[in-house]
Amino acid sequence: MKKVFLTAGGLGLCAALAEAVFLLQFPLDPWKLAAFMGCFAIVLGGFVGLTSPAFVRVLRHNAVASVWLALGMPLLLLTAYLIYALGTGSFSPWALGKLAAYIGVPVLLLLPDRLHRAECVGWRDFAAMLALAVPVSAGWLSGIWTWPEEIYFFRPLFCVCVGGYAFLVIRSLEDVGYRLGFRKRDIFDGLVNFAGFALVGIPLGTALGFIHFHPGTGSAGEFFVQLFAIFFTIAIPEELLFRGILQNFLAKSFSGRRRDLYALILASVIFGAAHLHHTPVPNWRYAILAALAGLFYGNAFRTRHRLSSPALTHALVDTVWHFWF
Repeated sequence: MKKVFLTAGGLGLCAALAEAVFLLQFPLDPWKLAAFMGCFAIVLGGFVGLTSPAFVRVLRHNAVASVWLALGMPLLLLTAYLIYALGTGSFSPWALGKLAAYIGVPVLLLLPDRLHRAECVGWRDFAAMLALAVPVSAGWLSGIWTWPEEIYFFRPLFCVCVGGYAFLVIRSLEDVGYRLGFRKRDIFDGLVNFAGFALVGIPLGTALGFIHFHPGTGSAGEFFVQLFAIFFTIAIPEELLFRGILQNFLAKSFSGRRRDLYALILASVIFGAAHLHHTPVPNWRYAILAALAGLFYGNAFRTRHRLSSPALTHALVDTVWHFWF
């Protein structure tokens, strides 16, 4: 817990320093910028805090002790929006209601199971996963963080906080592997599975007419900046849901020696189907490539149950796709 508080203090300090740097370079309203940075520090604090097993244990203890605490703790995330919206003059009751519903629905669905450890997936678990995924893919969380313009990265960070709380704390799901740091083996597994997907996915994607090679025009620095951004805003949120929660839960629910394989295949098919809504609808080419990629992401996860590895594979796939295909 000491590390969590030190991290929270460090995030607050970084937000203040970042504000000072911005004010020196850009003519922004200091109070609005302070509200922006304050919101960012709170949301990022939750995003990082849930990677701490000690912090998760404390939250679980409180959630088991009181149903009101179980409901109330995630609603503290709304203070981040209130600081941002009131400070920037962009407050919207509709936006506040959307965020409250996004927090409340999955938490309420899982609340009846908060006294028991997750051993087998149930209908409420699937419903909670849908409640986390559908608003994102449908764009229902847009129009909330709108100063100085529509800010995308708040959405995935917020979604990870809600999903992590719902399943790590309320549902007490183990083996999710939500970590942001890397071990040497995580990097190795991530790179090997990226290479494996590239060997199969590039020829298949080209044959299907889904991808077309073109020379990259960006620099190495731009490549790594985009890799970093995709890792945190796309790869981590999606891998938390589809591998850390869905595949992990399916593996616990199947029986027999091949349960990990069955979970890997089913989670990958669902991951592929989740891409059908992209234009042109139904985008079956995207769904096929995504399902294939899901096999490699899931394989990276099942070896050590750490999200860093599949998230690295995922981020590399998306970045290479954006740069060269």
